[in-house]
Amino acid sequence: MTDVPGYSANQRLLDPRRLGTSTMLSSTSKYLNDPRLRHWVAVESLRRNGPDMDHYGGPLEIIDIFRGLDDIDEINRLLAGARAQDAKLDAWFEDRYLIPHDMEALAQLPEGTLGREYQKMLTEQGLQADFLPFGSTATDYDYMLRRQSQTHDIEHVVVGYRYDPLGEFGLIAARQTNMARFLGAEVMEHMSVVSNLLLSTAIARFGCHYPQLLPPLYKALGEGQRIGAQMTTGIFMPRYEEMFEWTVDAVREELGIRHSPDFEDTMWSLGEYFDAA
Repeated sequence: MTDVPGYSANQRLLDPRRLGTSTMLSSTSKYLNDPRLRHWVAVESLRRNGPDMDHYGGPLEIIDIFRGLDDIDEINRLLAGARAQDAKLDAWFEDRYLIPHDMEALAQLPEGTLGREYQKMLTEQGLQADFLPFGSTATDYDYMLRRQSQTHDIEHVVVGYRYDPLGEFGLIAARQTNMARFLGAEVMEHMSVVSNLLLSTAIARFGCHYPQLLPPLYKALGEGQRIGAQMTTGIFMPRYEEMFEWTVDAVREELGIRHSPDFEDTMWSLGEYFDAA
């Protein structure tokens, strides 16, 4: 290596003499060591928006990447500890509650009910219910992922942020804040990584290309954090399907969700988001 004034050999963290015989990037971070994740973070942070990279591709790709990165045994150990300290949480896991969603039946419910608003949102966005790639409920962690795939879109309606990019970030803030309260910091140290990477790369992308979109993003994060902190139960725990015939307002009252006076449920549409490119 060429000597540079003021730059000592001790600072050469990538000096081959320090890395032994490795010819690949090596670090103490399993995330940095994963080539797919490095590529994903770089692309999501630096790309522009556009119809060739849809709103769902990035999240689905990172979910797939983390199938090989999650320390599943450790997460299940921590969840067992959380269950031992919370009888309601323990019962929630024990029940393994799952129920199919009949979209035709939901379409017949009155306007303003949770089930009808959920069905309308999926129809308007051309989405399929329960589409995330999780099937097993064998372990506690498996069940959490499986149940989240079923309730994610319902949570959008309940929290009040629709299925657009901004709505995703607002829901992430609500979910992460809320789950930390009911599962504990140790569990969330593992379970929040994907959401935090989705959020941090979005902030970088907007900062690089769309700084005018940062203020509403920060506003959504603040509102989401406030909602998650005030909810009376874990956002992942209700049997939302048993509330499909309730009005959305009644569901929010039951769960302790109160919006601030300047709350806006959708600040830009997917079309406007991609038009920003």
